[in-house]
Parts: sequence; structure tokens; C-alpha cells
Amino acid sequence: MKFILTTTIICFTLFAVNAQDKGIEFQNGLSWAQVKQKAKAENKYIFVDCYTTWCVPCKVMATEVFPQKEVSDFFNDKFISVALQFDETKKDDANTKRWYKEVKQIEKDYKVNAYPTYLFFTPDGALAHSIVGGWDAKTFINKAKEALDPKTQLVNLKKQYADGNRSPEFLKIFIDALGRSWDSQVTEVINVYLPTQKNLLTKENLQLIARGTARSTDPGFKTVQQHSKEFDAANGPGRSGGLIGDIAFDELVLPIVRINGAKVTNGGMYYYTGEINKNVNWDEVKAKLDAQYPQLADEIVAKSKVRYYRDLENWPKYTEQAAVYVKQYGNDNHDQVMTYANDIMLFTDDKACLRQAADWSKEVLATPDGANTSWYVNVYARLLYKLGHTDEALTVINDAITKLGDKAYGLKDTQEKMKKGGDL
Repeated sequence: MKFILTTTIICFTLFAVNAQDKGIEFQNGLSWAQVKQKAKAENKYIFVDCYTTWCVPCKVMATEVFPQKEVSDFFNDKFISVALQFDETKKDDANTKRWYKEVKQIEKDYKVNAYPTYLFFTPDGALAHSIVGGWDAKTFINKAKEALDPKTQLVNLKKQYADGNRSPEFLKIFIDALGRSWDSQVTEVINVYLPTQKNLLTKENLQLIARGTARSTDPGFKTVQQHSKEFDAANGPGRSGGLIGDIAFDELVLPIVRINGAKVTNGGMYYYTGEINKNVNWDEVKAKLDAQYPQLADEIVAKSKVRYYRDLENWPKYTEQAAVYVKQYGNDNHDQVMTYANDIMLFTDDKACLRQAADWSKEVLATPDGANTSWYVNVYARLLYKLGHTDEALTVINDAITKLGDKAYGLKDTQEKMKKGGDL
């Protein structure tokens, strides 16, 4: 299972290598061995853009960031670059197919499991650094500069940690580098770093607690419980309840709703394994939550039921349970509401479900943050489109593109697809 950076970004079929013909000079006509030979001969680092055809941030980077002069000038001067497609489609050209075998090996050797991933190799062909996700031009260049500096290269930082460096100063640098590469080791290192801090209530430490706390036994968990106001001020409204709820689900609910269930984290995303229990006793779930998290028990049950019917792919029941959550808790958690609406948009053609999700989305877009969030707009417009309201969907998209400008991530692509009248 492969994942994309999901800070509220959606994925759909988009592009091929020829979208990257200008800007950064990608050497895709060479083999991997030839790329490494060229880099060594010219004493340049290697930059590898790992993308998929369904990845929205990959598309944005390829069409809006890579072509910028400051980006292409920097990369063409410092790197031998190659852009590699990590999924396989029926539309792949001969050059893409030629890379299939080597891409699979790169994927395995360097654990590429989120998109876009950017790999940086030394002129000798050794992995030096990696980062994940979309960035603006200036930030992207600065991240690439870190790949060129031995002091900030992720591989060197990992070696120092393995050799026993536990100074707070080093750990903080290491955490930042791990976070940018979506390396799962970041949780471990954060939880090594936090006990070195005298004051866990600084904004920076509260944000680290949010990133590193995954179990009730982690060092930051009691801080989340006992200082929820400060935690939410640093991480966003309702974040403490959401974090505690996720942990409560993993530790108390999961063993009931799945047989031999387990949580698997991969590439910054996660999924659950284990056979789904078709006869869940929700009273038992509620009793366990009441005993440990009485103030949050009702909300956790509500979210757990939505998740349960999603796993069963029962979209009418999913929509019904999501409606319960939206009515009771949606005003304080727009991201969760739009996640439910996005699921319905992606996975069902049931008109009743789509209309319900469109109603939720419309209400969210009426809020100050809603209309300024491109992902929210995209979900709402696509729901309208699936309902057959193409003109209304295009009006929503057009208005948002005008308003958001260069922050209208993914909206232009949706606009073009709607105009052509095909599937999104």
C-alpha cells in the first residue's frame, strides 16, 4: 500500500513524465547506472523526483515549482536530475516502462512509500538525504541545500544518533530532518528528546508532543491530558481531544472492532489490519471508554462507528454515522467533516450520500477558514460535479481560483477536467 502526503490533500489521476519537460533538466533518457556515471564524472549530486500519476502535490511541484527559474538554475547547476514514476499505468510510454525494474529496486532499497519523495545522492551514488512533500520554490531550494551539506544530511545525522549522540541540540536538528523525510524514526527521537526538556509547555515542545505521542505511555501524553488548553493553542482547536481519541481507539476500541487488529504506520500514513468483527458490542466499547476517558467517550464512539462502516465499505451506514458526528461535533472540526465528505465523494455514487456530503461541505465553506482552504473547495466542487451540477461546480472552482491565486492547489486541474466533461 502506497501513500501520499496527506496534510489534507486529495489524490486523483493526473500526469506523466512529459509534464516535466521544462525547468529542471531531467535525464530520464539515461539508465540509473548512466545517471550515476554522469554524476561522478561531473562531480555533481543526484536528485531523484519520485512521483506517481495520481499524486496532486507531485503535479503541483512539476508544473508550478520545477519550471521556476530560480529552482531550475539551482538544480541544473548542482545536480544530475531524474524524475521517476513509481506507479504503473496502461498509458505509460516506452521510456517509463524501461525504468520499471530500476524503480522497483530504488523503491525497495530506499523505502519510498510516500509521494512526492525526493532522494539526494552523493556523486559516488550513496544516499545522502531525502525529503517528502510539496514546497514553495524558496523552501524547496533551502531543503535541497541541506542535502549538499554534510552537517545536515540525513544519513550523517542517523549515523551520529546510532553512535550515541543524545545531546538536546543534536536531537532537535535530527528531529527536523526526520520530519522532512517522513521517516517513522521521528517518533522515537521525539520521545528521547522530550525528557531532556524542563518545560514541556513551550509552543515548540507542545508541537513536538503532537508529532511524537502515539501511545498513552509516551512521555507527552499526560501533558496533552492535563494541559489541553495550552496544547490546543499550540496545535489547533480540538487537537488534544483528537489525539487522545486516536490513542483511545488504538488501545481500547481496535481490539473489539477487529480480530487480532494492529495499526501499521507507513510513510507518515497508517492503516489497520485484522479481520473486521461483524458483531461489535458498542455498549462494551462505550463502557471501556467511559472508564478511562469519560469526557471524550461519546465523541470517540461516534468517530469509531464512522471508521467501522468505512472499513466495511457500507457507504449508506457510513454517511448515516458521519451525519451523527457532524451534527454533534462538526462545528469544532472542519477537517474531520471534510474528510468524511471526501470519502463519500471518492468511494460511492449513491446520490443520497453525495447530497448529504455536499450539504456538510457547503456549510464548512461558509465559514471564514472554509472558503480559503483549497482542499475544502475541491471536495465540495467535485461532489457537485458527481451530482450532475457541473455549472455550479465550475462557478465554485472559478471563484476560488480567482480568490486564492497561487494557493489554489489542485483546483486548476479539476477545472480543466470538469470543462472536458470526463471523470475526475
